[in-house]
Amino acid sequence: MTITMQIKKSGNSATLRIPTDVLTQLGLKIGEDVVMQVNDNGFSIEKISHPRDGWADNICPVAALIEAENMTAEYTHLSGEGLDKWENGEIW
Repeated sequence: MTITMQIKKSGNSATLRIPTDVLTQLGLKIGEDVVMQVNDNGFSIEKISHPRDGWADNICPVAALIEAENMTAEYTHLSGEGLDKWENGEIW
């Protein structure tokens, strides 16, 4: 897709308007952070990739609750200030 755009002034900066259908196609939202790469021939703008985005979408809520209950039962004997210190006394 090729789009011809005009650079506009906005205060002390310049702006390019990104059409809504392009934002939708790229999965971008207003206010979202992007990465701009500049080179001698121009620039490109890319969506920031967050590898863990959506990781919890496929977790079964019942299985997660059971796992949380099992962990609570298994580790209830571990409590108190000692959990925040390593064997040599360093706090982590």
